[in-house]
Amino acid sequence: MAKSEKRKEKKQKNPCNCGVGKRLRTMRIRNGHTVRYIAGILNLEEDSYRRIEYGINSLSADKANILHKKLGYDLNYIIGGTSLSVEQEYAASSDSRVIHMLSEVIRQLEAIDKKMEQTCGEDSGNRNN
Repeated sequence: MAKSEKRKEKKQKNPCNCGVGKRLRTMRIRNGHTVRYIAGILNLEEDSYRRIEYGINSLSADKANILHKKLGYDLNYIIGGTSLSVEQEYAASSDSRVIHMLSEVIRQLEAIDKKMEQTCGEDSGNRNN
């Protein structure tokens, strides 16, 4: 394969990357950020970041995590095109997952209750002395 064919092949857009790139651009513009600013946050050249927005390159997990942690970008929206609130996430969960989460909450509450009883018991014992 000739070099020119390889270059053309590399520049083809991936439909999944295009969706992510389009949503990244939407988030960037909505938040008033420039390409230069986002590229700097991600430690990328501007052209490298543009290729992500154009759908030529993919957004790596570590770069997505940086966008989320430093700028608060919603990864559910960027990656999947949806935005779920906590309530929606629980509603979308399977029954067994919800039961597991509730069981964990109950376990933690019982542990807190036990600690409170121990602490209160120690306090009342000290008062008698």
